[in-house]
Amino acid sequence: MVRADDKRKPWVADHSLGPLENLTLGRSRRFQPTPDDDAPRSGSLFKVAKQHIYLISTRFTTVSCISMSTKPPFSVDVSIPSTFYTPAAIRDEYYTPYSPTTDTSRFLQNDLSVECLNRIHKYLWLAGRPMPPRPLNYQTATSRQIVPDERIDMHMVWEPSRRIHLKPLPRYLLSHQFWKTYLICKEPCPCMSNYIYCQTKRGDGVCQQKHLYKCGLGLLYSYISLIERESDFAIAQDQHLLPHDVTWEMWVKLVKELLENGATNPEYVNARYLFGELRLSRLNKIYMFRYGSILRGYHFTYQTYTELFYDYLTPLTATIVYVALALTAMQVGLATKLGGNVAFQNASYGFTVFSIIGPLIILLLIAILGFIQFINNLLATLQFKRERFAHYNLLSSHS
Repeated sequence: MVRADDKRKPWVADHSLGPLENLTLGRSRRFQPTPDDDAPRSGSLFKVAKQHIYLISTRFTTVSCISMSTKPPFSVDVSIPSTFYTPAAIRDEYYTPYSPTTDTSRFLQNDLSVECLNRIHKYLWLAGRPMPPRPLNYQTATSRQIVPDERIDMHMVWEPSRRIHLKPLPRYLLSHQFWKTYLICKEPCPCMSNYIYCQTKRGDGVCQQKHLYKCGLGLLYSYISLIERESDFAIAQDQHLLPHDVTWEMWVKLVKELLENGATNPEYVNARYLFGELRLSRLNKIYMFRYGSILRGYHFTYQTYTELFYDYLTPLTATIVYVALALTAMQVGLATKLGGNVAFQNASYGFTVFSIIGPLIILLLIAILGFIQFINNLLATLQFKRERFAHYNLLSSHS
């Protein structure tokens, strides 16, 4: 990225490119060497051309990025009319219900931001393919159970138990007026004039409004792929993924305009939505190795300790069955001519000792892991209890 205060400028373009109509490759201005710079050495023409193209493409991206974030992604003609756009109530960090209309910015941050996935964006290829999600008819054809889940971090995340979590499309994302009021950048927003502030691919950019815009448009982008045909639309309505008053004709018009406005351009959506369906088990492993979150990972999937022990003991059971078959085969071998083979006898001796001690060690490790999980949950519960009652006391003192 070219900084405005860069003092090096070995070969720079004339940055006063003027109005938008002058920003075309055919009319782009030539590079001129600055007086304090040496003449280009032999073989540097290709580098100069690359810099020229990069600057022009960057300026194009700047203009498109800024212009897209300063207006809703669709016109008022295809907007879904409604009186109430937000949920009746939502919980804060202390799990206390509050009305979203009292703090819309905080509500949108909790409802749209995918920072947990943005933190591991460079590893997401391990959990899913960089492609849009498959439509809903494909999900049902592969026997996946569609689970409506309002948690944005679980949107398009599937489990080995053939369940895929989908966040229902919020009604407010279908409202032109809501986008105009709460999600577009307004002057004097820094990203309106500075491309550096526009870079929020990982969700940690300076302009939070731009980040929410990309997250909201990314959620719409995912539903463009999930609902392609009328059969997908019927599944979405049956699973309560769309507002009940949205018709197929409304959806077709909305999608048509979104596609015409370039809503599928990767520059306009959050980087998470460059990937479609993500596997939960691999997300847990990524968090485990990246952040050392061994006990919980990305999302803790166990509701009871029985489920936890069952998940760990199942592969151990299969291993014990194999060990039993191997010991039986060795016993038969010892009754034949192999019984006189010293190497076979040593191997049988070592494997027998391993088959006795190995499962005991694994069982002990599982028990220790379960105990650590119990202590961790107990400490978390006690801490939550203290914070919760401290919050209650604070509310009582203010009443």
